[in-house]
Amino acid sequence: MGIGLLLKKEGISNVRKLDTMNINKIASFISEKICQSFPELHLSQSELFIQISRLDMFIASMDDNASAKYVYGKNAIYFNEKLDLNKMDIAAIHECIHYLQEFKDEKGNLVKLGLYDLNSTTGLALNEAAVQLIACRMAREPMFDNVTYYGMSFVSESPEFYPLECALVSQMTFFTGDEALYFSTLYSSPMFERAFTSNSTPDTFYEVEMDLDKLLHLENELSKLSHKLQISEASGEKSKLLQRQIEGKKKNITSICLKIQNMIIENCFKKRFVKIDTFDDIREFEEELVEFRKYLILPENYSFYDDFCKKMMDDISFKKNQIVKYGRVVDIPKEYGEFLPMEISVKKMSKVREIICTLKEFIFGRALLGATFFF
Repeated sequence: MGIGLLLKKEGISNVRKLDTMNINKIASFISEKICQSFPELHLSQSELFIQISRLDMFIASMDDNASAKYVYGKNAIYFNEKLDLNKMDIAAIHECIHYLQEFKDEKGNLVKLGLYDLNSTTGLALNEAAVQLIACRMAREPMFDNVTYYGMSFVSESPEFYPLECALVSQMTFFTGDEALYFSTLYSSPMFERAFTSNSTPDTFYEVEMDLDKLLHLENELSKLSHKLQISEASGEKSKLLQRQIEGKKKNITSICLKIQNMIIENCFKKRFVKIDTFDDIREFEEELVEFRKYLILPENYSFYDDFCKKMMDDISFKKNQIVKYGRVVDIPKEYGEFLPMEISVKKMSKVREIICTLKEFIFGRALLGATFFF
């Protein structure tokens, strides 16, 4: 699509080129803020400044009153003429980050935007949430608000944009840490996918990624229906039909949101539980179960997490008994346990487990180290 048609579709008009002084001001602000906000990524402020200052920047009228819009693949960003460029808001910062995300193949074709794969068109919602979390932390110190959407209450770092997606991605980073997410978001690296997969399963990551895209699609459809209802002069029957459609979308949003949350809880905590060997591991696991409650998205009559914790506490009691008996958790394969004396089995299997754990730690460590070179 030509740039003229694209701008018309996006409701962008009255376009004017931004002057060099303002371009440099924006480039300086973004490069400084991102380096200050994420020192663990060891970014070069001077290189970021040069990169951002090469972006074609314009001011324009926006039909939807958006702060800014980045047109990927066109090396151009359009700022709302009403925006104070001296006080870049979160939405404008969000669009600037999209430019930094661009990853092209050897032929110069744009193939990824951070976590969003343009070839398979997967990861759009995951990427938008990750970019939004970065923009929020660049714009200010993290500020968490208690919000309610579609009958679900939760604490949000981004109450205005992608609140549900951001809350769910924050649940994922509870298990992976933030650094892998930020690095992958800015450099189109597989590090976050690897980190989350190692804390759950490959299928879990794939399902969460796909369901987040479904969630975002449902929210976009809901927004269109709500707007249609607002401007509609339809009769009572047509208005009721729109309202029923809106309620149906809200129920679907709630359903898929809780599906994602429950999937993260079940798969990640079960993976954590398997690694428990000592009483220290148990204490840490129990603390994590308590800590995760802060991240929960809670509709009325939600019992999944409490039921899951009760089941986990029963399993923890079993693990404690194993540690009391054998000094640490030892899972003896049935085919060996029947034929070996218990004390011999315990010693041999303990040694095998130690060797396997050491190898896993080495391999995983090398994988993370290597991940930084596969952008």
